[in-house]
Amino acid sequence: MFKVYYTVDDTPHAEVFEDMSVALSATQFHRSLGRTFVTMVSENPNSIGKPGVDAVVNGKTPDGVDYTWMKRRTQ
Repeated sequence: MFKVYYTVDDTPHAEVFEDMSVALSATQFHRSLGRTFVTMVSENPNSIGKPGVDAVVNGKTPDGVDYTWMKRRTQ
């Protein structure tokens, strides 16, 4: 699901779309009309937790995958 938010005369409006390309077209349309605060948001229905890794124990993520990412510092 995708939502397009925009304002007309300081009044907020929202539209809901199932298809991303249609939502992007609607966003472009509202911007072309000079509407303000035009934005599009989406929600991933398959996401069940915080994005990223929230725990590493003994070099493994909660689902057992090796976690090898290291921050490289350059000087």
